[in-house]
Amino acid sequence: MNARFDLTTPKYRLRARGVAHRVTPARWEGACVADAVDAALAAAVKAGRGGAKPIVIGLVPFDSATPGVFYVPAGVDWGKADSVPSPEGDRPAEPVEVRGGDSPAYRASVAEALRRIQAGTLDKVVLARSVTVEAASPFDDDRVYARLCAQNRNAYVYRMDLPVDPGHAGSAVVLGASPELVLGSDRRMIRSLPLAGSSPRAANEFADREAARALLGSRKDLAEHMHVVQAVGETFRRYADHVEVPREPQLVQTPVIWHLGTPITGVLRPGVSPIELMYALHPTPAVGGWPQEIARQTIADLETADRGFYAGLIGWMDAEGNGEWVLVLRGGVVTGNVATVFAGAGIVANSDPEKEHVETATKLRTFISALG
Repeated sequence: MNARFDLTTPKYRLRARGVAHRVTPARWEGACVADAVDAALAAAVKAGRGGAKPIVIGLVPFDSATPGVFYVPAGVDWGKADSVPSPEGDRPAEPVEVRGGDSPAYRASVAEALRRIQAGTLDKVVLARSVTVEAASPFDDDRVYARLCAQNRNAYVYRMDLPVDPGHAGSAVVLGASPELVLGSDRRMIRSLPLAGSSPRAANEFADREAARALLGSRKDLAEHMHVVQAVGETFRRYADHVEVPREPQLVQTPVIWHLGTPITGVLRPGVSPIELMYALHPTPAVGGWPQEIARQTIADLETADRGFYAGLIGWMDAEGNGEWVLVLRGGVVTGNVATVFAGAGIVANSDPEKEHVETATKLRTFISALG
């Protein structure tokens, strides 16, 4: 079975199959990965592999110092965003059991994080939890992918086989519908839309508008958002010129949640690869916390499961520096009839353990609903 990679965005659909050339950096850090990506693209062009205009696709773990998955696909097909097949037809495998939906341990970890914040150890930490969904028969990931595309036309819907190895691809699949663009590049023009601060949407139109209005005025959510915007803006300025950061956030909606988002733009300096900037950005406080190193240690202390690729990055880039990289959110890893689904919430001084548990449940629902 050929390795599969799919990405459907609000503007286009990317479908890649097979492996033409693997990316093997000397070390898993920005400059080394960027050099290896450039070398892989050059080798693919020289050998006439990967199509007329080869690209590299990649998957970066939450801990970017651990090995990622990068390769030049053998074949690439571009299409319109609405060209994904409809999910109608035979019903997918029905989830028969969801384990971990209610998590006292998660509430306890939030309470401990609050104690550390109140003690002045850190300002914010993002704590994640996972649930396991098991079906009577294997999940149809084609149908799950199509459902995710149909649920949210504004999302970045992704799918990638794990491991990417001919003859073994398909044993596990990472897929989901990310709301967050970490880095987009049009040659040297770069952009990011960091999200932090959120509120569940309401079924009633009036209540939904009130939830959005309250989010824009929430001191807790605005403080959480500020840390992310500050970190992304500062990192952009280290690698780019003409960086623009709006003073106020805007509302970004998904079918189930409102987010605060701030579009940040700049012009990448000559000689700097978008891959290098991507590694410098990751992980942002949107998925880690602030101060970043203390937040990452807190995550290691309090989370019970290894994040793996959850809250990592997935995307593509070509030899001219065009590409998009999004957070691995609102998704999970599917292996046969078992799906492991992750979600997290940003914990700051005014957080409440029960409300954060509800927020993660809302985020988990995006992917679980697509499973069945």
